[in-house]
Amino acid sequence: MRYTFASHFADDINAYIQLRKSLGNKEETFARRLHSFDRFCALHFPNDFILSREICEGWCTLQETENLATLRLRTGILRDFAKYLVSVQKKAYVIPDGYTGRPPRYFPYLYTDEELSSFFESADSIGPHKLSPCREYVVPVLFRMLYCCGLRPQEIPPLTVDDVNLETGIILVRVSKRHKDRIVPMSSDLMELCRDYDRRMDAILPGRTYFFQCRPETSCSVRWIQAQFYKCWKRAGKEFRKDHHPRVYDFRHNHATHVIRKWMNEGLDVMSLMPYLSSYMGHESIEYTAYYIHLVPEHLSESGKTRWETGIEVPSYEN
Repeated sequence: MRYTFASHFADDINAYIQLRKSLGNKEETFARRLHSFDRFCALHFPNDFILSREICEGWCTLQETENLATLRLRTGILRDFAKYLVSVQKKAYVIPDGYTGRPPRYFPYLYTDEELSSFFESADSIGPHKLSPCREYVVPVLFRMLYCCGLRPQEIPPLTVDDVNLETGIILVRVSKRHKDRIVPMSSDLMELCRDYDRRMDAILPGRTYFFQCRPETSCSVRWIQAQFYKCWKRAGKEFRKDHHPRVYDFRHNHATHVIRKWMNEGLDVMSLMPYLSSYMGHESIEYTAYYIHLVPEHLSESGKTRWETGIEVPSYEN
């Protein structure tokens, strides 16, 4: 374990972390916040064995160096830890839901065709960088794979060369969300693009481990992907509102809505096809996938296009 704990809650924190890990959650998601909470307790409440209201409210106070979203995050983590203590028959004060106010509902950014065209033109013309000598090859393919396969950004860095089968067009996504593996088929166009990319990379980094490798022995990180994402938008000259701008993850949302739009345009029974999309995207429940139906604005179903301004065909989810 990366973190060590010193307060009287140390054993309970360690047990809680092990429970969360066994359920498929990543330790870093909550362990870092609980480590800060543990230090807070050791410093300000060194003799307390019970998670009291005073401790919780002292911890759940907005700091000068943080924003409200960060406070909501760590308050939620402490609330879940308190619920765990109660579940194992220990006294604990549970911060009420909504204690820090309701967060604004996030609405995914749905791209227009013009925006997608601008982004991918920018990605295609990006140059090399001294710290990422293969950037000009990685970026165009990486973002097309994110968009056309609906992958989560964190699923990209671990992909090895062996995980992307360029003969069958199958991507093996290992230990994804909740520690579940899944297979993701590519369209023929995307597979051909990946083959060409792979040949280029083999010539530059022979025997590389990762499919998207920015430098010898190093995979690209999620932070690096985010940096390239915003760089492409900047190069495209596109500006967004501060309260509603795209994230890398929105490629996944757009993938789902465009597949549903395609089904609508073809007059297919969307609900009967929903399990295929749910399995493809690795959702735990079909309810998560059905959410995307409500994101498809009326104007998105007007076009009969089957290409998404990327030069890649829409994949099929039918039997």
